Amino acid sequence: MPQSDYILRLAEQIGRALAQILYQQERQDYQGALTFIDEQYKQMLGMGAGFIHTASEETLLAFLTSVGELDTEKCWLLATLLKAEGEIHQLQENENDSYYCFLKAINLYLEVLSTDTSFDHIDPVPEIEGLTYKLADYDLPQHTQEMLFRYFERTGRFSQAEDTLEELLAADPGNRSIVTKGIAFYHRLQQKSDAVLQGGNLSRNAVEEGLSRLIRKA
Repeated sequence: MPQSDYILRLAEQIGRALAQILYQQERQDYQGALTFIDEQYKQMLGMGAGFIHTASEETLLAFLTSVGELDTEKCWLLATLLKAEGEIHQLQENENDSYYCFLKAINLYLEVLSTDTSFDHIDPVPEIEGLTYKLADYDLPQHTQEMLFRYFERTGRFSQAEDTLEELLAADPGNRSIVTKGIAFYHRLQQKSDAVLQGGNLSRNAVEEGLSRLIRKA
């Protein structure tokens, strides 16, 4: 099957799945929606919801990787199903279950974006934007924070990226990897115009001060 046909088939599959989930939500048939999502997991990975929930993201990514290359379409669709499941748990006021679904979903979405190793500008991604809002009151794991740090920079929100960097440094002040990434971040910002920096809600003085502070830590 040509790649374009494969992607189209997956997109159609998830579109139909989301329509069915929404229909069951509107009927408040939450168990029916969860059963349907479980069936979708099995079709996609051959594993049900129990495995999806207990497996680490590294394990899920291994299942979605072939010959060293992540199947980004399938990964995106899995994240979409997890997000939908989290919303059902949220409607049922199952905060713990919704949190873990949302966290896995945002990690998988961000992993797809991280396959592009450049720092080219991208537009904000609605799925990720919604999940950052849902997870705003939680202390997120370091790995998630690091991916969000890069995402905020790529979407031109330099002030948010800097705030995330500060949170990472506060949680682990001696982490040389984070310090190195922070220095590289400020070096990239130095190459941008004042107008672009202001668009990201960060001044050139803030960039220079942030860089000097991290260089002292290095």
